[in-house]
Amino acid sequence: MEIKQGRFSSKDLSIFWEAWLPEESPKAVVHTIHGFGEHIDRYNNVVDELVPSGYALIGTDHRGHGRSGGRRCHVKSFMEFIEDERQLFTEVISSLLSDIPYFVLGHSMGSIIAMNYVERYPEGIKGLILSGTGSAPGSSVSKASLILAKIASRIAPGIHVKSPLPPDFISRDPDVVKAYVDDPLVYDIITPRLAEQMYTYLAKGFEDASRIRLPVLIQCGSSDTSFSGQEDLYNRIDSKDKTIHIYEGLKHEVYNELLDDRAKVLGDLHTWVDKHV
Repeated sequence: MEIKQGRFSSKDLSIFWEAWLPEESPKAVVHTIHGFGEHIDRYNNVVDELVPSGYALIGTDHRGHGRSGGRRCHVKSFMEFIEDERQLFTEVISSLLSDIPYFVLGHSMGSIIAMNYVERYPEGIKGLILSGTGSAPGSSVSKASLILAKIASRIAPGIHVKSPLPPDFISRDPDVVKAYVDDPLVYDIITPRLAEQMYTYLAKGFEDASRIRLPVLIQCGSSDTSFSGQEDLYNRIDSKDKTIHIYEGLKHEVYNELLDDRAKVLGDLHTWVDKHV
């Protein structure tokens, strides 16, 4: 396996990217879009599952996340995330990994980015994978907090507040949770503007999901409290080739769950991508 890293300039700041390449010419690339508060290096389980079989993975640390520039866990507009991913494609993927099948995988907030991304730029994408996703906020996000985020987004958009989600919402594996808490590149803060924009674009991504006609795989845990309406999203996507897996008892990060469960989820992902190359 070869690992490549680099940066590109996105208008006002530097965006970090990383790619994992197989030893031989890759048979497809999986453009991976990470979730809120984390970074692309937390997807090593997906890397270890797919890269030895000939797939390449590539992704950024979002602006305000990981090794990229910007105010931590903040965005002026959610479109900045979407356009950063488009720039990764046009400037890096198109030259480094050209002329091979191209998939997009988004997890959590990354699934919101991915939905809106493929709704705008569907050309050439072989398939869309959505992990830890849904059509609406989950039980851990109150209506009151959504209202407050909208108000604060107008009057104090960039202040940092603590994320309402406890660390163990991600997984039942205590080692995964500990690594998440101890990771210096993981943040448990958010700004009102990012919160407001995230849920605005969640609603917009769901509203426009009928425009998605390429193959889709949805993978979620039944005990995920950060999103709801997974079946609603599945039903709204206008694709003749779509699959949904709701894994009983699993939490938000299905690729980082307990070992046996994780193996099942990653195996389903692997099988689906193999089928669609």
